[in-house]
Parts: sequence; C-alpha cells; structure tokens
Amino acid sequence: MTVATDAPARRRLPSVGGTVPLTAARLLRLELRHNAMPWLLPLIAALFWFDSYRPSMGMPQYWVLRTFWNMGQGHTIVDFVPFVAGVAAWMGSRDGRRGTADLLTAAARPRWAMQLATWSATAIWAVGSYLVFVGVMFALYAHQGVRGEPPWWWVAVGAAAILACSAVGFAVGALYPSRFTAPLAAFGALVAMAMSSQIGFSHTSGWAQILPTNSNGNFQPDSGMLYPWLPDLPIARIMFLAGIAVAALGLLGLPAAAGGPRLRLAAAVTVLAGLAAAGTAAGLAGTARLGPHGLVIPALHDAANDRPIAATPDCAGTGFRVCLNPDYRSELAHVTAALAPVVREVAGLPGAPVRAAQTPAIYSAGEGQGGQAMTISGHPPVLGMPLGALGLPGAFGWTDGMTAGQLRLLFAHAFVGAGNGVGTPAQQAVQAVLLQGAGLPIAMQPNLLGSVGLPSWAPATGGPGPTTPVPATGPVYAAARRLAAQPPAARHAWLGAHLAALRAGQLTLAQLP
Repeated sequence: MTVATDAPARRRLPSVGGTVPLTAARLLRLELRHNAMPWLLPLIAALFWFDSYRPSMGMPQYWVLRTFWNMGQGHTIVDFVPFVAGVAAWMGSRDGRRGTADLLTAAARPRWAMQLATWSATAIWAVGSYLVFVGVMFALYAHQGVRGEPPWWWVAVGAAAILACSAVGFAVGALYPSRFTAPLAAFGALVAMAMSSQIGFSHTSGWAQILPTNSNGNFQPDSGMLYPWLPDLPIARIMFLAGIAVAALGLLGLPAAAGGPRLRLAAAVTVLAGLAAAGTAAGLAGTARLGPHGLVIPALHDAANDRPIAATPDCAGTGFRVCLNPDYRSELAHVTAALAPVVREVAGLPGAPVRAAQTPAIYSAGEGQGGQAMTISGHPPVLGMPLGALGLPGAFGWTDGMTAGQLRLLFAHAFVGAGNGVGTPAQQAVQAVLLQGAGLPIAMQPNLLGSVGLPSWAPATGGPGPTTPVPATGPVYAAARRLAAQPPAARHAWLGAHLAALRAGQLTLAQLP
C-alpha cells in the first residue's frame, strides 16, 4: 500500500520588475525629504525678488521690456545657479565626506543608481522652485496688465540651465568629495555666469550665442506683440545645456566603484552622447543669422514662426487715421496728437500719406535698437511706423513734448525721401521748414536732431554738435529760413511742383526759393 504525501506548497516570489520602480520611488522620496536645497529657498527668493523682479517694475508694461532684464540677460538664472551648484556639490560629496562610500559598493543597487537618485531629488527641488518663482512673477505681471505674450521658450532655457548646473555641481562633489567642494562649486558657477554675461555683451554672433545669459539679438521690441518669439536659439540652448547635464551625470558611472562593466560602458556612451549633443548645439548656434524677427538657425527654423501675430489694429482720427497694434492701444492718442501738426503741413501735397500704420521693428545686432526710419509707401501712400525701434527716450512714453517733436521729425524725414540716411542738403532744409510749420522752430531743431537715432547730418552743415544748446547756423539752416520766409501758399505750391525732384535728390540748396 502506497502512502501519498502532500507536496510542500511553494511561495510565489514577487516580481522583480514591480519592486525595482517601487524601491526607486521610495529612495527618491527619502532623498527629497533629506535634501539641503529647501533650506536655501528663502534666501534665493529674497535675491530673486531684489535682482529679477524689482528692477523689472521700472519698465513699461510690455512683456518684452519687463522680461528683458530677468529673462533676456539671464538674471533669473544667475540668482539660482551659485546656490544650486553649491547644494548639488554638497549632496554629491555627502558619502565621501561621511566615509560611507564603501558601504554603497556592497548595496544591492549600483552606486551610480544611488547617486542618480540623490541628484534627481536636488534637481527636482532646484528646477521646481525656479518654475514656481518664475510662475509667481509672471502671474504678477499678468495681474498688472502687462501686454504681449510671455517668453515661454526662455523660461525653458532657464530651467535647462538650472538642471545642467545641478548636474555639473553634483558630479564635481561626487568625484572630489571635500568640505570645500561646495563653496568652490558655488563660486565657480558665479564666475561662469559673470563671464557668460560679459562675453554676451561683446559677442553678437557666432558660438557665444549659445551662452545662457547672452541676450544679443533675442529680446527687442516687438517680440511677442507683432510677431512671435522665435524658438530657434532657445532650442539650441536647451540642447546644449541638456547635453552638459547628461555628460556630467555619465561621468559618475565611469569609476570602477560605480558598477559592473556593462554599467560603465553605458555610462561612457552617455558621456559621449551628452558631449555630442552639446557640441552639435554650439555648432548650430554658430550658424545663426539675424533675421527681421530675431535670430534664425536654418537647421531649426520653421517658416511658420515668421508669420505675424494676427490682430485687429486699433485706429483713431477722422481724416488722417492712425492705426496701432492692440498691445499699443494706450499710446494711440499720444501718437495721433503728435503727428497731427505735421500731417496738416503736408496735406494736399503729392505723395502725402493718407493714414499711418504701425509696422514691426526690424531686429538689429546687440541689445538695443534705434535709428529705424519711418517709411511712406503704397497706393494710396501709407506711413509705416516701427514704433518699437524708434529709439525714443522712455521706451514708449509719448507724452512729453520732446518725444512728440521726434515723431514729427521722423515723419518729415520720411516725407522728403531721406530714408535711413542723412538726406541731401536740400532734403534737410525742406525737412526743417516742415518742422517749423508743425510748431518746431528752426532754432530748436539742432538739439532735437541730436536726440533721435537717425544719422546726424548737422555737424557737417553747422547744426547740432556734441554739446547743447547748439545754434542753428550753416548753409542748410540759411536755406531753410529763406524757404520758410515765403508765403504759405507760395511755399506749398513750390513743394508740390518740386517734390519729386527733391525726393530723387536732384535739388540743391541754391534751387530753393
């Protein structure tokens, strides 16, 4: 008789695939709770308010102007980078400083994975707080009625810069653990940002465009209002910074203590991939060229981004209509009033514009713009006004008398056909006569010419020089006074008969009546 025995029950082992993510999540949560980054957030917040938010409040309520200092020149990045680099180096050197690095080599998980968990917690705190601070600042701008579109691409560039800084700082701390590593990493990051800013001021093209605090060719009027922010350069910078972060983290997996041969091989591939991405991005930035709407990188450019932002202009005036972009509606009354006297002066003359319309500013090399002339074109003629790049004082403050005079000067400059140049002596003289008829006496015009970004013709003809006040003397002003002495009807008739020759540059001062 055979006795049957029950086979012992086997316990089913848990799935390894389910425990690994759970263990990693627990490890990340533990690192988030014991990270040093939260302790410095109040100090960063105070610096962020003082250095990034507070200076921007003195600028007019346009996104491109409010964010030029903190986003364009990268002050939000500068406010974070030294602290992030120091904390990341401190967390990276933790095991080396405590003498617990040997214990990690005997752990179930590779040392590289443990280090990546610690770095991830630091990066989450750093990038997360950066996005929160920027979000609060942008919310305050929106509440204040700032006009235009926010520069979201440049927010992403800042987040990528913080991420790269945390990776480099952590790698330095892990590879060279010491109590002095953290302060040296913070100081080195501050020096790097200072050098980036200084190089950016002097390099308006080439490889230096990849630097995160180089604002040349990026933040200029009318970005985010008449045309969208071009993403070409931000994409290249994000690629560059992400490559640096990946390469720095890959370095942590190269030492023998980081893990087995396969893991170290993967780390080496990671380093090469990061360096390749950073090098490619720097090469792409070197191909950037300045287009009418910003920096264009041919390999990254999408022609759809060249299309102007669709908007119905706001218009004012009865006979002569002035139309501006809706984001400039607060300036409409001032511009209309400033142009009215000179519009009356040229009314009825051939080629006189029937209305004025705002045109997009053309990007120029460097951080500032100025000297872009008004134009008269089309049938019927229309005055094109690049208000965003006229180089007028106070950015968009049209209320003072000097600025109204500058707008009239630019109108007259376009009407006589001088274009972007100084114009012929005869064009300069007729311009002076038109301005006097519009309420700007010839005696005041030399100083007015010196305050406008257009090329100054006066030093060669007895007009404004380096000091003020400047006497209105010389052959140009003498001819202008001679023409201005004519009866208004006779002067108007002469202009109507000779305007074509004047614009073609065929008249001399002696031919003026």
